[in-house]
Amino acid sequence: MQDIFETWSTSVPSQEVAPLSKVNPETLRAAIADGELINYYQPKVNLQTGEVVGFETLVRWNSPTQGLLFPDQFISVAEEFDMVDEMTLQVLQSALKQAREWQDAGKLWRVAVNISMKNLASLRFLDQILSMTLAARLEPQMLELEVTESYHADDLRIPLEILTRLHINRFRLSIDDFGTGNSSLSQLTAIPFDELKIDQRFVHGAHIDATRCAAFDASLGLAKQLHMEAVAEGVEDRADWDFLKDKACDVAQGYFISKVLPVGDIPSWLLSWEARRPELCQTTQVLTKFEVLH
Repeated sequence: MQDIFETWSTSVPSQEVAPLSKVNPETLRAAIADGELINYYQPKVNLQTGEVVGFETLVRWNSPTQGLLFPDQFISVAEEFDMVDEMTLQVLQSALKQAREWQDAGKLWRVAVNISMKNLASLRFLDQILSMTLAARLEPQMLELEVTESYHADDLRIPLEILTRLHINRFRLSIDDFGTGNSSLSQLTAIPFDELKIDQRFVHGAHIDATRCAAFDASLGLAKQLHMEAVAEGVEDRADWDFLKDKACDVAQGYFISKVLPVGDIPSWLLSWEARRPELCQTTQVLTKFEVLH
C-alpha cells in the first residue's frame, strides 16, 4: 500500500514555487538568539460544526534586513547546522504562552507545534517539553506535536521511546503530511498517533480528480480504522469544504478557512468566521464527478 501512496505522491502535482536562496547559518543563529523568530497561527475547525478546535503554529523570521522570511527559507539550514532544537524550543515556548493566554480568556483551543525527527534524537527533548508545559500551567492534551520527517531516521528506538512517553503523559501526537515523503504506514504501526493530517495534494480538487479522491479515501479510511482524528490540509474553496464534510472528515485547515495569521489578527478573523459558520455547516451532499457518472 505504501508503494501506492508513493505513486500518488509523485503523480499529483504540487504547487510550483520559485527556488529560494538559503540564508547564512550564522545570521540565523544570531536571529534565534535575538528573538527574531515569531509565531503565526492557522485555524483548524470542526467540519461538521465549524467550531474552532485549535491552531497550528507556523514560525516566521522577522529579519530586520530581509523582511518576513518563510520556513522553507531557513528550516533546512537550522537542521543542517544543528539549530533545530533551539529553534523548536523557542517556537514551543511562545506557543505555550499563547495557549495559556487563550485559556485564561476562556478559549480552550489546542495549539499544534511541528517537531522534526531530529528533535527526537535525545531524551533531553522529552524533559524539556514536560517542564515547559508544566511551567505554562497547561494540561498536556492542549499541546499537539506534529511529527514531520524532512530526513529519514534509520534508528527509531529513541524517537519511539520519546513519542510513547509523550503519549502516556497525554500529549497529542499527529503525523503530518501523511502519504508523502517519509510519513508512512510503517510509522502508524510503531507510534501511538492521535491525529492523521492528510496532505493538501490529496485534498484540494479531490472531488474532480480520481487519483486524489482515491488517495484521500484511503487515508481517511485508515484514520478511522485506527481511531485517529483525520485533518484535511489545503482546503482552498467551498467545493473542497463540501466534499470533506460529505466524507465525514473530522477537521479542516486551509486558506478557505483562513490564511496564516499573526496572533493580533485572530479576533477579527474569528468574528468573520462566526458569520460564515451557519451557512457552511448546513447539511449538504457533494457528489464527486465519478459518483455522478455512475
